[in-house]
Amino acid sequence: MKKLLIGFMVMVTAGSASLAQTNFYTNVTNLWYQGGEGRSNVLDIANARLAVNTNDIAGLILKAEYHLEFLETESISNAYLRVIQVGDTITTTHFVNNWQEGLSRYAFLYILDVVAKTPLTPQQIQAEKHKALLPRKKLPAARLIEALQKDGYFD
Repeated sequence: MKKLLIGFMVMVTAGSASLAQTNFYTNVTNLWYQGGEGRSNVLDIANARLAVNTNDIAGLILKAEYHLEFLETESISNAYLRVIQVGDTITTTHFVNNWQEGLSRYAFLYILDVVAKTPLTPQQIQAEKHKALLPRKKLPAARLIEALQKDGYFD
């Protein structure tokens, strides 16, 4: 029964991820802006994309942003390193303009540096975590997702 429920949940998540392809950027930025549950839905979309392709840059970006937003410190470094690793291989025009020239790569490196140099105590994490649930915050890497859409990445 448990396997059946998990299978059903994967199908629903994958189905919602494929529906998001029509206007992926608008879908994920609107979900993120909603706050708590919307951000969990963004993570579900990211995980569904990564289940199909572990090098999916959109999924990697969204997952990394989720880890940072919810201060999942044990996952931030690996997620951000993976985004940098795969991001450096993307050669589409709009993405490259935002990744290299738009300093997005630098921002990801900077966050890695800050996380390494500023360890948070469990009490600090708990005190800040509630802010991740608040609505009306923009998706930090929205420009990269929009660039991917302009490049036809989601077609």
